[in-house]
Amino acid sequence: MTGDRAERGGRPEAADGAWHRVHPISPWVRGWVVLVAMLFFGTQSFGEDAIRSLMGQGEFEAARGLWVTLAVYGGIFVVLLVVYYFSWRFTKYQLAEEQVLLDTGVIFRQHRRVRYDRVQAVDIRQPLLARIFGLAELKFEAADGGSTAMQLSYVKEGEARILRAEIMGRAAGIRAGASPEAAADLGPEAEAAVDGHSAGSHQAESGLEDGEPSGPAGQPAAVPIPEAPEQVMLRVPIGRMLGALLLSTTFTVMLTILVAMVVGAAILDAVIPQEGEDDWWFILLFALIPFAFSFIGVLWSGFNRGYNFTVATSPDGMRLRYGLLETSQQTVPPGRVQAVRISQSLLWRPFGWYKVVVNVAGYGPSLEGGSADKSTVLPVGTLEDVLRVLSVVVPDPGLGPEGSLSGPVQSEDPLSSGDAADPAGTEDIAAVFREGVAGLGEGQGFTHSPRRVWWLDPLTWRRNAYRSTRTMLMLRSGRLERYLQLIPHERIQSVALHQGPLLRRLSVATLHFHSTPGPVAPQLVHADVQVAARLFLEEADIAAVSRRMRDRNQWMRQEELARFEQRTRQVVQQ
Repeated sequence: MTGDRAERGGRPEAADGAWHRVHPISPWVRGWVVLVAMLFFGTQSFGEDAIRSLMGQGEFEAARGLWVTLAVYGGIFVVLLVVYYFSWRFTKYQLAEEQVLLDTGVIFRQHRRVRYDRVQAVDIRQPLLARIFGLAELKFEAADGGSTAMQLSYVKEGEARILRAEIMGRAAGIRAGASPEAAADLGPEAEAAVDGHSAGSHQAESGLEDGEPSGPAGQPAAVPIPEAPEQVMLRVPIGRMLGALLLSTTFTVMLTILVAMVVGAAILDAVIPQEGEDDWWFILLFALIPFAFSFIGVLWSGFNRGYNFTVATSPDGMRLRYGLLETSQQTVPPGRVQAVRISQSLLWRPFGWYKVVVNVAGYGPSLEGGSADKSTVLPVGTLEDVLRVLSVVVPDPGLGPEGSLSGPVQSEDPLSSGDAADPAGTEDIAAVFREGVAGLGEGQGFTHSPRRVWWLDPLTWRRNAYRSTRTMLMLRSGRLERYLQLIPHERIQSVALHQGPLLRRLSVATLHFHSTPGPVAPQLVHADVQVAARLFLEEADIAAVSRRMRDRNQWMRQEELARFEQRTRQVVQQ
């Protein structure tokens, strides 16, 4: 009854602004390795004797010290019980007005604080054991580039979703008890929640149930921020994921090493034969054991993180779901993507497959839990899938007057380039990105390295190119492994121009565009020195202006939007 009243009377208990504790079994889910280790050593100590005695091959000698062993393990279990209890007792969290608070530790206390407007992403992670008990871990990423800003483990899965919706809503500037106009920005479900609460308020005027939470003047408590509705954009088929793994560069290299080792053992056995147990095949088998574990681990990791990979879009950002045994759900708010890289390996070309990774502040390379996995927004997909993902991470490529990936293109087929000119002047967006990934030369407005560096870059001098649009910088590189990197002007942190003695002799230079830590490291290699100098100066100015025009933290608040529009007009008038 209490839970029902909490749902009817106002915000859910998890987001009511008070201090709450994690689930009572959370310490056991986190420390299951210790229990498994105890079971292993306990079985090892007397398991062999027990099996022998059951088979009639001897007496159960371990039984003599069985009570001592049980007492020792019982004492360890009691100590763990006390430690886990205090660990749970001293772990609590709170959703305050402006920030999330988390207190942990018994002897060494830790107080973590994360402001809503500094949240870069919110992830829900469910390891296998947590899934069995219906629990989830909530992870908040902030722009510190070092480690996860806050990690709340574990709470009930429904509670985790409530917390994520509340935090994402506050990060967007929507507060509990917002008006229907403000909640409408979250979609129809948010409007329905506000309308339903308004109806409940009218019913409350005639009297509230005893003990039901209420606000000022007998009104019910604030409306909970509902989870923003989502629209699934694409799902990666399992067959395609398996094919991409088997044709990936990592798998190909490891398979080549395996074949080389077998061939080498056969050649050595034929040229230098050895007899006995120490022949070449035995040595090969001994060397293949760690290699096989690594090989299987790479395949399993790639399959597990790509299984059931789903990309969805919602008002609170892009949502990613994936995983087989351990499931993960990521939510990246709008405007948090700092850079994008589209890649295509050599063996993927016949199938037209691509991979998309991003830089997000907080998903730095030093993070625990595999930041490379968290930076992947499309493990494998067609060009059409890439355009769908780009419509969320970089919705305005700045191509033509429309400048939107969701705007009109030259052809009804998004994968066809066509030759006819668009009467409205809008460029064929698919053709531009196809040229960026697979092109060679200066088509679609790209400028590549000068011919004089052909002997320095015999394979890539015509691939190394750039194009600057109204909203972003596009960098093309790679020949065997093709790359196209996209950096919004306002996300460029700084620009560096390098020119060594040889590059000065050739009158070329290399430009480095610094972004937040991540897998994307944008650079333009061996550009003409005059082109590089002009781009260096232009990009520094464009980045400064674009940052002032586009940076917004709480993107749904009306006052924030008004200030943003005012700053935009001021910049345009300068």
